Amino acid sequence: MKILSIYPWTHISSSALMIDGKLICASPEERFNRKKWSVDFPILSANWCLKQSKLDWKDLDIIVIPWNPSYNINSASSRWDNNIRWRGELLSNIPTNIMKALKNKPAESMEISFGNTKILYLNHHECHAASAFFTSGFGKSDILTIDGHGETETCVSGYFSNEKFKKTNSILYPHSVGLLYGTFTEFLGFKPDSDEWKTMALASFAIKKNSFDKKIKKLYKLTKSGFELDLSFFDYYQFDKKPHFFNKKFCELFGSIREKNSKINSRHHQIAGALQRAFERIVYHLLSITKKNGCGSENIILAGGAAMNCVFNGLLNKKSIYKNNYIPPWPDDSGVSIGATYLANFIKKKKNKSKAPANVYLGPSFSNKEIIETIKKYNLKYSKPKNVCSYTAEKLNRGYLIGWFQGNMEFSHRALGNRSIIADPRKKVFKEKVNSAIKYRESFRPFAPAVLENHAHKIFDLRKSEKVYFMEKAIKVKKNWKEKIPAVVHVDNTARVQTVSKKLNQKFYKLIEEFNKITSVPVILNTSFNLNGEPVVLSPSDAIRTFYTCGLDYLVLGDYVIKK
Repeated sequence: MKILSIYPWTHISSSALMIDGKLICASPEERFNRKKWSVDFPILSANWCLKQSKLDWKDLDIIVIPWNPSYNINSASSRWDNNIRWRGELLSNIPTNIMKALKNKPAESMEISFGNTKILYLNHHECHAASAFFTSGFGKSDILTIDGHGETETCVSGYFSNEKFKKTNSILYPHSVGLLYGTFTEFLGFKPDSDEWKTMALASFAIKKNSFDKKIKKLYKLTKSGFELDLSFFDYYQFDKKPHFFNKKFCELFGSIREKNSKINSRHHQIAGALQRAFERIVYHLLSITKKNGCGSENIILAGGAAMNCVFNGLLNKKSIYKNNYIPPWPDDSGVSIGATYLANFIKKKKNKSKAPANVYLGPSFSNKEIIETIKKYNLKYSKPKNVCSYTAEKLNRGYLIGWFQGNMEFSHRALGNRSIIADPRKKVFKEKVNSAIKYRESFRPFAPAVLENHAHKIFDLRKSEKVYFMEKAIKVKKNWKEKIPAVVHVDNTARVQTVSKKLNQKFYKLIEEFNKITSVPVILNTSFNLNGEPVVLSPSDAIRTFYTCGLDYLVLGDYVIKK
């Protein structure tokens, strides 16, 4: 069975292709059209997915959309721009948009035929849940999904057991943890539904309670079924009429708004810190409700945009209601296209649960032949070292900043070793250089360490058996290592760890292994290969352009090296 999932127009568009229960490929549309957070109809990524398997649209059995417009087709949901059409209308018009991709599209008729192909609309939060459960390896599990909002829900709890999904509880829009976090993100001068990780990074500068903790408690209350917001402080649910997520009453409580690009001070740190603690309090409460109504499993899965909060995720093992937890590499809306393929296949009674860690390397790859053709097209000087990993490790040891381009592009927002900017973690100055000369972003934002998985427990507060493959958790750095790798240690002494497996990414593992041989440090600084405001690079051409417009010293493309 051939299933193509497409998710357009909301937050970030993406496509995914599954054949006979196996996820073949997937990509956000932004990587192809080069528009960060693109919400365009994902025609480029969808066509690329089909091309990988030599398929046409007419060959598909199912086209699945991870949003069910029947919930809200006759009502205008909260819109993120001034688009005059309702989301339900947009989603109902998906077949018309698909028609544009067909080779033999009708010239005048609006009728469209896919033969045996079915259009399947699925519940948004169930697709979030599926994107996690079917890649977790769990036989059964409780599940909690939290985001800004789906069709009508902002939070869903339930469980997968006995080959069935059962929903036990939900929170309805406009009461939303995600939009609570988004409101403060905008108040602090960032872009809501995009820059929440900046707010999370600020929170680490104020880990102790302050006066804003008490003030934030005025905005919500915990209930038997979850929580409720005091909507008198918010305008996000009136977004068509109001310019901000917050209102005058909100500002009277928290003070003046931080204007974009203005100086960040301790008040902003304190507000962000209080918000993070409120977020954690609410989510722990939701987890306790999920456990009470669950299937008796010691496994919990988190999904939805709120599961991108790596600070909270890192606390799960320390203050856990469950013994085991899993967060997929794509918990936000980019991942619902993947979840929709798994759920559609599940509905058709096909078994598709993975027993291995999720494969994030689902995007385009480029052979050495294609890479060298691109290099020669631009008349660039290059070299081909005998051992590109040991060569690159030596350059890292000498303090050079390097663009690392290998294999299949990651689907995840996070760089996981194939589209990465890498540096030596042993000197704090390298963090400052990457932020100022390459990423062109705020100095307070941290970078992640990529560590050999068999060394991770020696350096970070992890059990020997515990793996963090997707940078999904912020983990404490052990005292004797803080000064050894300062470039990847955040102000609160945590780091968003990636444990690198030889099985999952052999070349990236080899690179860190070679660096360890030279330095006795099995860690490198790793961040996504992109400039501020741009998507992660997709092609060798993207990588070359980015290389020559920032402060990188070397570019490693496959087995080839370009030097400035």
